[in-house]
Formats: sequence, structure tokens, C-alpha cells
Amino acid sequence: MPGGYDLGTPPIHVAPDPAESPVSWLRRAAARYQISPRDVLREGGTVRHVASTGAAISRVTSPANDFTTRLGLSDDEQRALRAPTPLGAALRAYAALYRRTTPWEKATASRYCPACLADPDPRWAKDWTNPLLVICPDHHLQLRQRCPACQAAPYAGPTWLTTPAPLWRCTARTTGTPTPSGRRRRPWCDHDLRTAPTTPATPDRVRAQQLLLDYAAHPDDTVEVAGITVTGRIAFDAMTELATRPSDTGDARYLDPDRLVRDTVVALADALDVLDQPTPEAAADRLQLFLRPTSVHAPVTPAAALAPPPKNPLLGALQLDRHRHAMTATSQLLFRTAAPHAQYPLPDGHAPSTRRALRLPEHRPDRPVPTPAWIPQTLWPGALPGLGEDPIERAEAALLLAQLGSARTRAHLLVELGLPRTLQRAIIARTRHHRADGTWPRLLTDLETLLERLRARPPKIDYRNRRLIADDLDLLDRALVTGAGPGSAPLAVRRRFWELFTGGDALYAPEHLTVDVEDHSAWARHRDHLDTTHRGHFQDAFHVLDRSSPLRLGAPLVWRPP
Repeated sequence: MPGGYDLGTPPIHVAPDPAESPVSWLRRAAARYQISPRDVLREGGTVRHVASTGAAISRVTSPANDFTTRLGLSDDEQRALRAPTPLGAALRAYAALYRRTTPWEKATASRYCPACLADPDPRWAKDWTNPLLVICPDHHLQLRQRCPACQAAPYAGPTWLTTPAPLWRCTARTTGTPTPSGRRRRPWCDHDLRTAPTTPATPDRVRAQQLLLDYAAHPDDTVEVAGITVTGRIAFDAMTELATRPSDTGDARYLDPDRLVRDTVVALADALDVLDQPTPEAAADRLQLFLRPTSVHAPVTPAAALAPPPKNPLLGALQLDRHRHAMTATSQLLFRTAAPHAQYPLPDGHAPSTRRALRLPEHRPDRPVPTPAWIPQTLWPGALPGLGEDPIERAEAALLLAQLGSARTRAHLLVELGLPRTLQRAIIARTRHHRADGTWPRLLTDLETLLERLRARPPKIDYRNRRLIADDLDLLDRALVTGAGPGSAPLAVRRRFWELFTGGDALYAPEHLTVDVEDHSAWARHRDHLDTTHRGHFQDAFHVLDRSSPLRLGAPLVWRPP
């Protein structure tokens, strides 16, 4: 163009604020140019007719079009328009993790704060469309949902697209009155939203809203809530879960901006009433007023706890700790009630970030998840206080350790450990005896301590793979022969090598290697002699298996917890 001017972009630049909604920015641009928002979209190159608020937001925020580039916005400004606020990101993460269906992100209607619109240079905030923002954090007023004159929800319809207007003016049309010709005229409402009646929020409700915003803004920081240390994300999710309590189905339809503001205000204040208690015991007592032990949010029964969706770890700790002493032995193992705070079991396959959202910091979510591959068929002698060489006692200890925090059934774990199913009845009887004589709590605590030791320093041996390899007795025999030279190994040598290799006991060995109960004491006395005499032989056989096995076996041949 002559004169050196480039009018490819508009000469007046309207920069968006980071917390400003796309609709607000579009209205400001329209008011600055004194054309309608729809004409602003046309000037930016929009060809298709924009007939709804949702379509306008898509044009402004979609990274696939160059609309905002043509209007002179930088890349950073475009990203600011698209970026969610901390509250929006926290709610989106919550809905994804807890599998809550919500119409929130497709909603277009906005709440508003009359005092904010009365600022000299007002904006409509992104978070005014978020169903969890119900109190203005700056003015401590409950947000309004409708125009007091026409009762229209701002931006619920497309009429705002057709006129440039100050941000404080209601752009809805009224119902109007019929003309003599029968046509109905629908004049603009034009009400000044700055003058809408306001409702001041009480200090406790303001604090509830501010805490929710703080948790959303600092999801990775640790805070103390109800006497328990949690991350900001866990605290945010717990408050949001409590706010869903009217929906025991867990579908969270409450996450709708059309929900009455006063209902959400009360729900958040009730959530604060629970989580603001000084101790877990006091918080758990308050929790009973809002969540039943059978609710989907914080159940105490194994079936409900294992059913989707995931459960919040803070609410779970409060609920489970309160009921831990009335639980069955199976439930106490499942929820790991011997820990300072109980926890729900997690299914296999969760990503580390998900584990951090579903585990209290004290539960060390970054440590490895226990697996039956860590546990031998019979637990190591001395691994628990007073645990000796008795094969039934060691098998019971191994099974109980495998049950800690595991969603697998006892029958499944018996198969995993290579123990006979007939042993289940004896172990149940022994557990009942522990509970009757008062030794059960001490045993639970010892098992919990051992499991955390293993998580801190996991076994170098994969006992599951070793049990799979050892099912082929011919393979073990060939390894013994290869390691020792020509000639077959005696039965006692083969039996002892099987025990050392699998971490098992000959009482539960395969049929050709098993020892009868009557002969077990004599066999136990013979072990030391075999270990001394055939130590090198056993090591050579193990190296043969380790080099040839397609499965990871881990080394050395025998491992004990440090």
C-alpha cells in the first residue's frame, strides 16, 4: 500500500486479559470498533454464519483457525484466551479422574458479579462459567445468574452477537408486546447489571470458596486438612466430592452452571465444616452427616470400594479410620488399617500422576506398588517378629502379606503363591484365633511395617517368574545335571534346590518333591547339611537357569529382606 502502511490487521489492538472469557474479549473488541461481535468475527475472516455463543467461543479459541491472528493477537495472547484458569484446570482434572459426566465445558451461560462489572474497565471472567465459583473472591458477593429485569441468563442466547454494548449492559431481548399488525416487537433489555441486587456472603462461605481456589491454584503443594497432610489436588477433589453429595449415583450433574448459586454455596460451606475440623476423628464424625458408609464417595465395604469410580484418599481415610475396628479381617487387610490412615486399593496399571492423586503423601505414592512377585511361597523366617520355621505359619504370613492392599481374592492369591487351596480353611481358622486372643492388631502392624520395608527396597528376586519356571521339574533337573556334570541329582538335592529357587517349602512342593507332614521335621533338620554340601552345585544350577530363562528371575539364588 502506498505510504508504507499495512492494514492487513485492524489498527486498534484489543489485548485479552489472562482470566478474561473469550466472550468478554469479543464484546470489548466490538465495542471498541463500534460494530457487532458478529461483524468482528466476519472481519477476522469467519465465513460461516455464527448463530450461537458456543460457535463464537469456538471461533475465538480454536487453534485450528487463524481468526485471532488476523485480528492482531500475538501467539501468547491467543494462548491466554484458550488457556483454562487454575479452577477450570482443577475441575477438568477432577472430572476426568473421578469419571464424572458434566455439561460444564459446553455451557455458555455465565454468572456475574455486579461489583466487578462496576469497575472502570470491567471484564467477564472465565471462571464465571465454572459451576464451582459461586462467590466473588474480590468483593465477597454471591454471583448472580440472571438479569434482574428480564430474568435472562447472560450469553445463554445469541442476541449479544448482534450489537456492540458496554460489558455491564444486558444484551438479551425482552418478550415485548404485540403491535396492531400482530407482530411482536422484542426490544433490548438494556438493563444495567451493575445495579443488580447483591447478596454478601458470610465469612465461612467466603473462606470455603477461597480455600477451593487456593487448592486449585497450588495442586502440588502439601497442606494439612482435618489433621491429615494432603496435596492441594486431593483437598480440592475432596471438597468437590462433598459438594456432590446430593447425587449418590455419582453422575455429578450438579456440575451445571444452571444449578442455583445458593445450593452450591451451602454445599461448599458444608464441605468446609467437615474438612476444617482439627482432628481426623472430629472430621469423620462430621462426615457421617453428609456421606453414608455405603455411598459411592467413601464406602467401607470391599465391593463398593473396588467398584468404579475411584475414591478420594482423604475422604476414604476419614471414613475407613472411623470404622476400622468393626471391619472383618479381610477388609482390614484390604484397606491396610494398621497404617496411621487407611487407604483404598488401587487397580493395577495406574500412572504415577494418578497414584499421587489417589494416595495420601504419607502412603508414598512414588514408591513401587506391591505385587505377589515380591513374596515367596512361605515368608522368610524372621521377617516378622517371632516368625520361625513352621511351614504353615510361614505360608499364612505370606498369604496375609499378599492380601495387604490387594484387590485380588484369597483364592487367587493362593494360586499366585503356589499354595494348595485346601490351606485356605486352616488359614481362616488361624486368623480367627489371632482375633480371639488379641494378637491380630500386632500382626497387622508387623505386616504393614514389612510391606513398607519391601516398598522402600523391593526384592531383587521375581518369585512369580521363579514359580512359573519351577513348574517344569525336568527343567530344574537338567539345570542341576548341567551344573554338576553327568549323572542325575538325588531326590533330596532336587527338593532342596526347588525350595531355594522358589522360596517355597517342600510341604507345598509339586507331587514328586513333596514331603509329608510327618516327615517334615526330619527334612527341616537335613536342610543345613544339604546347603553346606551342595552350595556350589546349587549356585551353578541357578546360573544355568538364569542364563537360559526367557523370564527375569533376579539374583542371587536366595534373598532376604534387609
